[in-house]
Amino acid sequence: MKRIHRGDDGYTDIIGSRLPKDSPIIEFIGEVDELVSITGVVKSVLRESGLPPTITNNLTCIQRTLTNIASYVAKGGAHRAATPITHSDIIALENSIDRLWTALTPSRFVIPGSSKESALIHLLRAICRRVERRAATLLRNGIIDPVVYIYLNRLSDWLYVIALHINKVRNIEEDYL
Repeated sequence: MKRIHRGDDGYTDIIGSRLPKDSPIIEFIGEVDELVSITGVVKSVLRESGLPPTITNNLTCIQRTLTNIASYVAKGGAHRAATPITHSDIIALENSIDRLWTALTPSRFVIPGSSKESALIHLLRAICRRVERRAATLLRNGIIDPVVYIYLNRLSDWLYVIALHINKVRNIEEDYL
């Protein structure tokens, strides 16, 4: 069987299109892929740490949602596909943030590294912020629905709160600036 290497010219195929590998759409999809992948690494560490499975279960749902977002963008985004995010998805993240935040009292800038688990969640948050920055271009160009962008913003907030929550339930003191 003959192998075809169609990406050698700096272009790649996505659903119904051939785009430069450095196009904002391909960059975004690649950033989401990285976030989904590193989330898998974090889940495996959290499982080994003995934390309750609720966080890893939530991360699995987030991986599915992020993969659906990447697929949505690959299919043409707001121009050709229904958004995979609803306002109820955003409200669920906000409710979780609000519930967890009430038990937290960070008064200064948190420096990641108080525990391996929370540091990894902070890494996820930083990567999620990069995905959000890539999504800003797609939002301005009408490629993604605003609700997708809002979800990514809330997700990075949720990851921040989860990182602090992990240390709180394990009685680990945060490092502050």
